[in-house]
Amino acid sequence: MARGLERNLGLYAVFTISIGAMIGSGIFVLPGLAAKITGPSVMLAFLLAGLVVLPAALSKSEMATAMPEAGGTYLYIDRAMGPLMGTVAGFGVWFALVFKAAFALAGLGGYLALLADVNVTPVALGIGVVLIALNLMGAKVTGGAQALLVTGVLGVIAYFVMRGSIHVDSANFEPFLKDGVSGLLTATALIFVSYAGVTKIASVAEEVKRPSRNIPLGILISIGLMMLLYPAIVYVIVGVTPLALLAGSEVPVADAAGRFMGSFGVDVIAVTAALALTSMANAGLLASSRYPFAMSRNSLAPSFFQRIGRRGTPVTSILVTGGTLLALIAFVPLLDLAKLASAFQLVVFSVINVAVIAFRESHLDWYKPDFKSPFYPWVQIFGIVAAGVLLTQMGILPIVGALGIIAFGVLWYRGFGRSRAIKDSALLDALRIRSTGRLVSMTESAIARGGRAHVLIPVLRSTRRTRMDDLIRFGTMFGQDDGVLEIIEFEDESRKTRHPSGIDRRFEERTRELAARMGADVFVRVIKSKDPEQALLDYVEENEVDLVVSDLPREVRGTRRFIHEMKDVRDHLPCDSIFLRNRTVGRVENLVIMGSGGPYDVLKISLAAKVSAAEGSKLRFVHVLPEDARDQQVDSVENYHHKLEELVDADTESAVSRAADLIAEIAEIAADADLVVMGAPAHRVRLFGDLADRIADSLDAPVMMVHTDEQPKQAWYEKVLERVIY
Repeated sequence: MARGLERNLGLYAVFTISIGAMIGSGIFVLPGLAAKITGPSVMLAFLLAGLVVLPAALSKSEMATAMPEAGGTYLYIDRAMGPLMGTVAGFGVWFALVFKAAFALAGLGGYLALLADVNVTPVALGIGVVLIALNLMGAKVTGGAQALLVTGVLGVIAYFVMRGSIHVDSANFEPFLKDGVSGLLTATALIFVSYAGVTKIASVAEEVKRPSRNIPLGILISIGLMMLLYPAIVYVIVGVTPLALLAGSEVPVADAAGRFMGSFGVDVIAVTAALALTSMANAGLLASSRYPFAMSRNSLAPSFFQRIGRRGTPVTSILVTGGTLLALIAFVPLLDLAKLASAFQLVVFSVINVAVIAFRESHLDWYKPDFKSPFYPWVQIFGIVAAGVLLTQMGILPIVGALGIIAFGVLWYRGFGRSRAIKDSALLDALRIRSTGRLVSMTESAIARGGRAHVLIPVLRSTRRTRMDDLIRFGTMFGQDDGVLEIIEFEDESRKTRHPSGIDRRFEERTRELAARMGADVFVRVIKSKDPEQALLDYVEENEVDLVVSDLPREVRGTRRFIHEMKDVRDHLPCDSIFLRNRTVGRVENLVIMGSGGPYDVLKISLAAKVSAAEGSKLRFVHVLPEDARDQQVDSVENYHHKLEELVDADTESAVSRAADLIAEIAEIAADADLVVMGAPAHRVRLFGDLADRIADSLDAPVMMVHTDEQPKQAWYEKVLERVIY
């Protein structure tokens, strides 16, 4: 049995892990690089970046209190938007966090060089090994070390701000916007990664004591502090350092300290920077190592990532993540990778905001966060739009890199996770709820509507008398009392077997006699055409026919052409249609409605309700799911059936089952049916037999196959989510 992670992180540990992920390169490296782009307004860029991060911080705080489990961003996006998006986010954030941690350790170089002549890479690798060992010892040890580091760094930074503020020269703030608004936005995009760590604590939520209180408090306190601290620090840096010296500097805090604290102050800042960058790397390793662990739980990564050590830590996940960290330090130039990580963080933060919207709108019973994001959904919409604006300012390379990480996640999911993953999500549930709600409303309207004003029955001259009875019976049943019911043979006059007009008249007379015996008032005629298929389509459109009732007879030599033509007509008709198959329809006491939730439900159920009203039939709603379908899917279909049952005035029954062999299961369920009603989807190109036809072939009962041209409309994003993502 898999062991769970231990809850031993308190509020201060949560706060320091979050702060520790932000006080590294954001303070000690990036101000100089950003000042080169936008000048003194770099301090405004830090404030703007915090505002863009805030919606995602609120969203993550909410989701973390509803799902206090390891995994953070991956977990939330997976449950909100499905396993494909979860996989992409899991790998993307994992890469981003590891890149940022490696960048932090490599960034020690500039500050260590102020203290001693050292080879940066071996030192960074050594520190990396120590951090891996700390993480293997447990989150409590890691959190304790993090608290000590962060407390010391915050103390030095506070002294730096207070001491430096009295030395600020206002002349250094001119010109404030070096390259206008465009430069400000570009700098904001560059330093955005400074805040990315604010939500990292959510990835270790399973190890937090009292998560409903400590997670949102820790996240919001830390981002609030940093939104004050970042501009304050940069205010001092810009105010005491001429732009010519500051722009492009990799040690901007040390440069500033040298202006008013002397050489001793520079040494103190160098040591503090080393501690802060180490703290950032530690927080990144702690958070990123939980992503493979969480993905493995959902079968999107190999099971060995779930291994928990004696100290309650995910050993394999930490070792693999740590090994990747060391490899990046040793072999990869990391500045560009940090920019790529920042670009992907913008994408992920947007998706985090979408995830909260998905959870809220799905109205899931289990989604009950103790903390809710205020001003929903406007805060989330702002976060999505603002992140998109910043992303456009980053240049082509980071965007291409982010797309590359997305492609890797998609390929991994398709190759490894697709067959193993659980494919439910809040967004899919929301779409199902919206779709079924729309279908129920449309079905209710269709049932309340009267019969069809113009019903057309196209037939063969050779149509069996018993089948003709069925066609007239249902044509009358579905038509209005004062409507038009027509029976027409569309004869191919180009074929050699043309019938003389006398035979046409006898066909018309026999058909009228049959209809009269059934009490139906019909118009009967023969229409000759060189293209009877097109003639039928033209007649339906020109005469505003709103229901076609026809026969798909058993396939023999004499009917093969007619069957082919009628299937093609079915796919192109501008109105609803039904086609009878299999044996003659007797008294309908047990009527089975096959399939649920599709675009043909409105027509299937409204016609079945009319049959039930005319013949006193019992209605049975039947749906067969794949063998591995989850209980939530079964519940969703059953709830839909119950809503439909309330619409019809008849005895009803719901039958939802799972099966490996769909066709065999349906044949068994419908064995005692007097009539089966099912959809007949359109297929413009038939390379294989239609599933609907194969199901009908397997049934002994008479089958009414329905097709509609008026399908419920879906927005493009709904189609993408249902057909591509899921």
